[in-house]
Amino acid sequence: MRLFGPGSISTPARVLLEVLLVLICLYLVVEGLLFATLLVDPLHPMRKYFQVTAFAAVPPGVWQPDDLVRVDPRSATVQADPWVYLTYRPVSRLFVLVPAIANLSGWACVLLVLVNLRQAFMNIAAGTPFPRVNIRCIRIAGWAILGFSAVELLISAGMFAYMRATTTIAGQPAGFPLGLWLTIGFPLGTIASGLAVVVLAEIFKAGADLQDDQALTV
Repeated sequence: MRLFGPGSISTPARVLLEVLLVLICLYLVVEGLLFATLLVDPLHPMRKYFQVTAFAAVPPGVWQPDDLVRVDPRSATVQADPWVYLTYRPVSRLFVLVPAIANLSGWACVLLVLVNLRQAFMNIAAGTPFPRVNIRCIRIAGWAILGFSAVELLISAGMFAYMRATTTIAGQPAGFPLGLWLTIGFPLGTIASGLAVVVLAEIFKAGADLQDDQALTV
């Protein structure tokens, strides 16, 4: 299959992006209705569909997990680290509003990525792989991915601050270990993807410059 032009791989890619856009928009409509309902009444029964989750470390001495997990001693040793999975549901409008803003900000970045990639694939399917507009589309998509990673970081930081201010475990402040955050919460893959797309935009720019040079030579 060709890389650009009519009948190229860009055509099914564009269709896939359009399907994703429709599904995401439908999901956001449902989510918007949920947010609106809970902003009016945070204790509405629909609150069971709204949750904010986090991990926290159990303070030493609260329970002893040593005998909970066993492993064949001929192969390895094992240690069970005590964590809890916290699920928060709203009782105030502020608890609905802040996560709603964060969540919709993340989805706005996702939509920006998909819309610009769709436009780029449309141009490629038309047979012009290096138009200047594609450079702009791909660059915006890359920065939107980086924006999504920034939203993820802000959510993690906000959740950590909220837990420290409101939550205790066995009378002690809830801990959010740095090692756990680095392996689960830090959006390294998202940041790398965003940088890769920004670099791809520069490659497209080099292709456009080459195309212009060839046109001038002819």
